[in-house]
Amino acid sequence: MSRTKGARDLDYDAKRRDLLEKMTLQLMRREGERASFRDLAAAAGVSGPTLRHYFGDRRAVIGAVLEECLRRGRPGLDSQKSTQLPLDASIRAYSLDLVSALTADKSVRLGDIFALSLAEGLIDPAYGRPALEHILEPTLQVLEARLEQHIARGEMRPDTDARAASLQLVSPLLLACLHQNQLDGLQVRPLSLERLVDDTCEAFMRAYQASPETTSSARPSAGRISVNAI
Repeated sequence: MSRTKGARDLDYDAKRRDLLEKMTLQLMRREGERASFRDLAAAAGVSGPTLRHYFGDRRAVIGAVLEECLRRGRPGLDSQKSTQLPLDASIRAYSLDLVSALTADKSVRLGDIFALSLAEGLIDPAYGRPALEHILEPTLQVLEARLEQHIARGEMRPDTDARAASLQLVSPLLLACLHQNQLDGLQVRPLSLERLVDDTCEAFMRAYQASPETTSSARPSAGRISVNAI
């Protein structure tokens, strides 16, 4: 019986995703050395030539794994783009959600994905672009969109650079979570992530919250359409 048109593509995509899932678990393991192409093929349960057929070289495999991580995480990322919460509550809610995702009790945490992307990208510049495009930039861009709404509402200083502000909020939280988990800092020098969230949010508010005068002048007058979240 002949294969219906398009069936081969569906089979191909399904097989490719199955291989990605198996290799992702291998890449997130912290035991042993950096996984080679042969290690990844073995983890996927296929030969080297088969893995090359579906992906190409090792760099392409890592890029595909990170792209798949982004695809799976996209609904959660998109949910962070907008909020009706006031600035202080919004920043705290975002920070708590980020820390929770980075440290979640699951086989592959967001912190593991960041660790892989940073390790691969910093070791070899050829891996830097996939790490930037699929992991770091999507995280920052979602927060930038959220902050742009707060700026438009007059809750943040009008001269705020949303990109710089996003980096200022994400960086300490990401570094602390990597320190405590992927780098085993929890055993070497533990810290309270809850306290860190409080301190980071307070510093962010001091740096970027609009003054009462600015907030008041930014409020829409009667009959004027206000800026709403997307």
